[in-house]
Amino acid sequence: MEYASKTGVSVFLLLGILWQPAYASPDIKEGYDENTEVTVRGTVKEVVNGTRGPVILKIRSDSKMYRVITAPPWYLSQEGVLFQPGSEWEIKGSRYFGRDGNLYLVCRQMKDIGTDKAVVFRDSSCKPKWMGRRMHKRHMQ
Repeated sequence: MEYASKTGVSVFLLLGILWQPAYASPDIKEGYDENTEVTVRGTVKEVVNGTRGPVILKIRSDSKMYRVITAPPWYLSQEGVLFQPGSEWEIKGSRYFGRDGNLYLVCRQMKDIGTDKAVVFRDSSCKPKWMGRRMHKRHMQ
C-alpha cells in the first residue's frame, strides 16, 4: 500500500510539472533598457487580459507584430485608458525578443492616434508609475 501511495504522489507531481507551462505567465522581462528604446506606430490586433499581471497588446506595425506590455488593468482604468482592436497607437518602449521568440515592447508611453491622448507608464527613471501604489487606493479616489 505504501508503494502505491508513493507512486500516486510521483505521478501527481510529474503531471503538475508537465501541466505548468500551459498556465505560465507571458515572457515578460522585468527591467526597462533605455538602450533598446524605439518608437513604433501600429494597430491593435488583440488585447490580452490575463488574470494577473499587465495588459498585453498585440500590435501590428508594418510587417512586424509586437507584444506591448502596458500596465495592470486597475492602473489603465484609473488613467481612463481603453484599448480597442483596430485603434492606432504610437508606442515608445524598450524592445526585446522573448524566450518564446516573440518581439516585445515594454511600454514607456503611448499616444492614441485617433484621440491624440497620451499616457505615460514609466517615469524619467523608467520606473513603472503604478509601483508603490496599492490596488485598493483606486477605490478611494
